[in-house]
Amino acid sequence: MVMLNKEIEKNLDDIINYITSSKEYIKCIEIKNKMKDNKKIQKLIEEIKTLQKKYIRENNPDIKKELESKEKELNEIPIYVEYNNNLEVVNSMINLVKDELNDYFYNKLNDNIG
Repeated sequence: MVMLNKEIEKNLDDIINYITSSKEYIKCIEIKNKMKDNKKIQKLIEEIKTLQKKYIRENNPDIKKELESKEKELNEIPIYVEYNNNLEVVNSMINLVKDELNDYFYNKLNDNIG
């Protein structure tokens, strides 16, 4: 594994700290912890996971219908919706960093080739 120099490591830590200190990230963690104690949400999530696996194996329309029903039920729970909204923002931040890094490396490497 390539060792990063201290300056690069510090800059990456700064980016991670920026994301993890965002109100959306903090809210995601808070909500996730609350959802762990919510039996209804946990039960629905487990049922959805089971149905997803079953549907992939069997490709049965009835299973798909049941799966969609459970997903709809889960997506109607306000705390779950709030979690997903905050998670979407956090994932956007992560993807932006990833895209910027990919572009940076692509441009640097291709400048040296061309």
